[in-house]
Amino acid sequence: MTYPSSGIPLTWLLRLRWITAAAQTAAILVSARLLPDELPVLPLLGLVALGALSNLALMLRLRRPHPVRHALPGLVLGLDILLLTGLLFGSGGPANPFTAIYLVHITLAAVVMRGAWAWGLGLLATAGFGLLFFWNVHIHSLSHMDHGDGGGMSLHLAGMWVAFALTAGLIAAFVGRVTEALRQRDEELAALRDLSARQARLAALTTLAAGVAHELGSPLGTIAVAAKELQRAAEDLGLMGSAFTQDAALIRQEVDRCRRILDQLADPSGTTLGEAFHDLSWADLQAELVAGLSEADQARVAFRWPEAPCGPVPRQGLMRALRALLANALEATPRPGRVRLEAKREADLWHIDVIDEGRGMAPEVLARVGEPFFSTKAAGVGMGLGFFLARTFAEQLGGDLTVESAPGEGTRVQMTWPQVAAVVPETHG
Repeated sequence: MTYPSSGIPLTWLLRLRWITAAAQTAAILVSARLLPDELPVLPLLGLVALGALSNLALMLRLRRPHPVRHALPGLVLGLDILLLTGLLFGSGGPANPFTAIYLVHITLAAVVMRGAWAWGLGLLATAGFGLLFFWNVHIHSLSHMDHGDGGGMSLHLAGMWVAFALTAGLIAAFVGRVTEALRQRDEELAALRDLSARQARLAALTTLAAGVAHELGSPLGTIAVAAKELQRAAEDLGLMGSAFTQDAALIRQEVDRCRRILDQLADPSGTTLGEAFHDLSWADLQAELVAGLSEADQARVAFRWPEAPCGPVPRQGLMRALRALLANALEATPRPGRVRLEAKREADLWHIDVIDEGRGMAPEVLARVGEPFFSTKAAGVGMGLGFFLARTFAEQLGGDLTVESAPGEGTRVQMTWPQVAAVVPETHG
């Protein structure tokens, strides 16, 4: 279990607080020997015991399976600052050399919390330190230069408080910024590792597709030759062979279709490598998307296009990606449910949403969407590559593909890519 905003294990804070409680107990006992009859030992040990009890409660909370709220680490650190203020109040106030531990708490707050929480805990520590100048249990052996005499703030003490406030602010600012930069770096590295893994899977799929295309080329050629000979023999039979002629022609058509599919497999599947960018109108995009659909499915698809032109895109790659998403949406939507395709432009990004009225996906299924060969369809119906290749295409354009879904609420797939400047034809003169 980790800090909601930092990824640091909460068990680390748990261990640190146990160590702190032990160190505080040892410091109080040693100070009681060095400063006999000056230190209120029992109240100080009571504050340490309160911190230990709160740590025990934190340990029991972490054993529960429910996720930890974002505010819990901040509340724990705030309690530690208040307990430290109480310990310093009873042991000399600002004259106590252990006031520097406030800076440790401010650093922890800047590391594990973000934004207002870090600054709020820093202000709490600064306020606690300032109050010690006015209210504290005076320890004569620790006082020096008007420290801890209970008489308010001299110019020297005011300077100490201002220096502490400035130091606390600098720690909160710089440590927080460095921590945020490290968080962003970790997120970018994780995204790059994920992208690298998907590119490696795509390369493997491309190699597999090229091998399949090569291996199936010869048997398809043999089938085509045999079908052509069968068609000729059936034609020689005249009327008696008309049925065989139609069957042979159908075989040849399907063989040609398989060859076209194999030609696509031989290309880098789903990529834009080698494909030029061409201007594409929304009307042409819609016409090509519905071209392979039955009339019933065409009636189930609703389009909403913006007035602004689409601009240059890798035409075949975009068509292939959107056909796969549209086919998945139609299969997921029970008849006569409808599927919507909506395009919009925000700043320099294009968004195309494919929205279905299906049953939606459970969180565990949604987490695996996009894995190659993962499919919720029946065996033999799909290969589980459509979404993977569509997302790869979007990423190669500099965009992304995201999915939003919940059981009973349908699914929204959004493809995003950056706007490309219009292609200007060359002029010669």
